[in-house]
Amino acid sequence: MQKISTENFILNVIKYFPILFILISSLLTTLYISYNYTKTLEKEKEEIKKNYIEFNKNLIQNNIDIIDKYINNKNKEANNLLKEKIKEHINAGHEVMTSIYNEYKDTKTKEEIIAIIKAALENIRFDEGRGYFSVHTIEGINILQPINKIFEGTSVFNRQDAQGDYPVQKAIEIANAKGEGFFSWYYYKPNDRTKEFQKIGIVKKFEPYNLIITTSEYVEDFENQVKKETLEYIKNLEYQNKEYIFVIDKKGNFLLTKTRFANISDINKEYLFIEPFNAFANSEKENIFLEYQFENHKEEYTTKTSYLQKIKVYDWIIGTGFNLDNLNLLIKEKQKKLQEEYDKQIYLVFMISIVVTFLFLIVSTLISRILEKKFLDYKENLEKQIIENRNQKETLLKAQEVAHIGDWKLDLKTNKSFWSDEVIRIFGVDKSDKDKFGPEYLKNIMIPEDVVLFEDLINNCINTETEHKCIYRIKKADDKIVWIESRGKLDNDKLYIIGTIQDISENKILEIEKQKKDELFYQQSKMAAMGEMIANIAHQWRQPLSVISTASTGAKLQKEMNCLSDEEFYSALTSINVSAQYLSSTIDDFRNFFNPSNNKVNEFNIADTFRKTLNLLKAQFVAKDIEIIQNIEECQISSIENELIQVLINILNNARDALILKENQKRLIFIDVYLKENVLCIEIKDNAGGIEEDIIDRIFEPYFTTKHKSQGTGIGLYMSKEIIEKHLDGKILVFNDNFTFDNMDYQGAKFSLEISYMESKD
Repeated sequence: MQKISTENFILNVIKYFPILFILISSLLTTLYISYNYTKTLEKEKEEIKKNYIEFNKNLIQNNIDIIDKYINNKNKEANNLLKEKIKEHINAGHEVMTSIYNEYKDTKTKEEIIAIIKAALENIRFDEGRGYFSVHTIEGINILQPINKIFEGTSVFNRQDAQGDYPVQKAIEIANAKGEGFFSWYYYKPNDRTKEFQKIGIVKKFEPYNLIITTSEYVEDFENQVKKETLEYIKNLEYQNKEYIFVIDKKGNFLLTKTRFANISDINKEYLFIEPFNAFANSEKENIFLEYQFENHKEEYTTKTSYLQKIKVYDWIIGTGFNLDNLNLLIKEKQKKLQEEYDKQIYLVFMISIVVTFLFLIVSTLISRILEKKFLDYKENLEKQIIENRNQKETLLKAQEVAHIGDWKLDLKTNKSFWSDEVIRIFGVDKSDKDKFGPEYLKNIMIPEDVVLFEDLINNCINTETEHKCIYRIKKADDKIVWIESRGKLDNDKLYIIGTIQDISENKILEIEKQKKDELFYQQSKMAAMGEMIANIAHQWRQPLSVISTASTGAKLQKEMNCLSDEEFYSALTSINVSAQYLSSTIDDFRNFFNPSNNKVNEFNIADTFRKTLNLLKAQFVAKDIEIIQNIEECQISSIENELIQVLINILNNARDALILKENQKRLIFIDVYLKENVLCIEIKDNAGGIEEDIIDRIFEPYFTTKHKSQGTGIGLYMSKEIIEKHLDGKILVFNDNFTFDNMDYQGAKFSLEISYMESKD
């Protein structure tokens, strides 16, 4: 009932509110225009004032920006300008020397000409008296030093400046290498002996007498000159644009001003300028607008606005401003015009408002009807959407329950978590503890060995912004162990980790069962290999045992008949010893193969590995008239040798069993071993005719065999694939291959193994 009344209220608002609103608005608008236009005029005045101030602020700021750019460009060019200036000086001095030389070279001696050159250059000054020329021999003897006469005639080759440099040596080096060039050093100023100042100098070689001429300028003096030129430039701008521009240095001294003040400390406190200026000067701000009192030409105080900007390259503050004297005149003119316009328009506005009101009434009625229909349609669609969302939420919750997947969110600020109902169900915890949910709560139900891993992965997700992925175990209240896979990512604001939790216990149980099954397969494969080895050893031992038996029996009979010579005795002992050593070697190969301690990564020679393998199988291969053709590249690698041997035995025995069925042809096995980049490649093929195409894809399946039960278990090739892929980080393939050998065409199965390895340091 309450819902229906609310809907009726909304519909009535849609129907009647626009009409009432328009009527009231029209009335209020008319009254406002009629009785409050004076207030509007005041706002116009404020707008005029605002625009006036804003315009002038932009104007003076742009003017200061132009000066700032000029100063920065001037400073950037200062070094080049300095070099250009002293280069002009050195060229002029060198020209003087050249002219004197050319004039007197045929009439006067070298010493006379040098004396004339010295007299000509000695009194030359430039750069307001700071600049002069120095002349040295190429050996570092000073010939001309107008400022410090004590150096003339002495060697200054080893004289150092404040930085420990040798300026004369540097100048000579440049002159010899290039003929002329720039260099810098430090030296006292004539009027300041407290410290040495940086100088930029230029040297030029005078070839006729192997002399060098130098001149220089103090960097600080040149910068001061640039500053002086800059101030002159700003002063001219002031005069041209009739603007009030001032410049203040870091000590508060006015470098450029139209006022009577020399320092800001001289300004009257009534002007309200000193304190905000000092605050700005000591702040990190680069520019600021200041408002303060100013005494105009009528000896009246008026408000003045100035724009100040720091010039960092010179430690200056420059500014300009404007006052509000002209603003009042502008407002009076504007007010008069507005008054006239408002008087003309007020009647028109009144009449228009009446007409518009009636038009709005008609339009609003139509609009209200449209809005009413839209509201009812929206209501219907909203109800449908609510039902759909409810169904989707129920579906999602059901899907989470079926898939054993829940969602979670960790608040990084509070360290509290939100767990969905499915997460709570998976963990088997009480909903009433939701205020306690978080990492610490989770660690209480987690298997202790998994806690450190979980914490590390959470911290890694936070620190590196990578995906959190962790598998851990929890113990529920009924002591049941549950395997959990947790995933999560940081949100865009890095305030939360949002993720999912899935119960993977079933998969883990299957994985563990598979692992146990693989271990069983492995043991079965080992036992099958052991049976093969025992059969091979038994076959191999027949001949050496027969030799031992024959030699010992013969020696015994000869001894009993007193016809045993020393030569025959020692021959029998040698035969017995050789046979015994062979048996011992065979035992060692057998023992090493089945020793569990050898199933680890070690260094070995691949050729030795094949030798060991073939020694274990040799007897049966020889007995079956099988020829093995080897092409094995010698290399030292690191891998698990015993596991590789087991794979080779399985493949070779498989080839042997296939070849036994072939009669009236050569029985051949080919072994090729080579290195390719970081991969050990092994290819084993036979000429037994190949594998049937309908079963070739199944030969690596467990318990699949084409042999009789008494001959094969069907796990040898399966375990070979498992060992290669999981233990040796490689891959194994099989296919039928057609080839030619000794001018005969053959077909057979070819096994291709690729094994990653670490090359031995040796």
